Amino acid sequence: MNAIYHFHGDLPRLLRPRWRTANPIALPVTRATSIKDAIEAFGLPHTEVGDIACDGLPADFCRRVEAGQRFDIFPHPTPWDVTRPTILHPVPLPELRFVVDVNAGRLARYLRMAGFDTLYDPCWDDRTILAVLQAEPRLLLSRNLDLLKRKQVAFGRRIRADNPLDQLREVIVLFGIREPPKPFSRCLECNLPLEPVAKSDILPRLEPLTIRYVDLFGICRNCDRIYWEGSHVEKMGMLLAQMCP
Repeated sequence: MNAIYHFHGDLPRLLRPRWRTANPIALPVTRATSIKDAIEAFGLPHTEVGDIACDGLPADFCRRVEAGQRFDIFPHPTPWDVTRPTILHPVPLPELRFVVDVNAGRLARYLRMAGFDTLYDPCWDDRTILAVLQAEPRLLLSRNLDLLKRKQVAFGRRIRADNPLDQLREVIVLFGIREPPKPFSRCLECNLPLEPVAKSDILPRLEPLTIRYVDLFGICRNCDRIYWEGSHVEKMGMLLAQMCP
């Protein structure tokens, strides 16, 4: 006898090609396995699953698959509150903070620009990213399905959009962000919060027009980069206002 798997929402597009058009999927149960392992055998990372129902009743990732059962697998709701405990994530994140891998590197810069605490280094390999996630609770944003399947990744999102600005919009909509934390408050290179710096302290480093028209500056104490509000700040502010619901 078969077990039935029904993937809802946009989850079928993340399955292996052979399964994307066969929904629901009926397969014989040939060995003891958990629903988490069964889901990932179809190609879908566990991080994409918001709820599981087994014969209409809530189930966790440890539920054993048995012949005759029907599993409904749902994506995360929109908005997704990662700070709220659920059956699949009984230990929530204390706050929304990100790690971005090299497959979505340009998104990291936009997230920092919007004020989100976002760790990213183009030199980090998968092992380094997993070590970061073990050291501190964060949500991984990636386009690498295999990385998102790793057990060290409790919270993650497979970024769907291709364009970085569309990716930023995707993140804002998914998490129901109505107002970014504090745009332009972080170093775009280091992610550290900027500190105010007196204009007189950095005067030799400024161009004549900047000296003439700008009075407020921030500095990154790690990389020593200087920031000030220019036309790009106004443009990004307008863009974020359009993205936030």
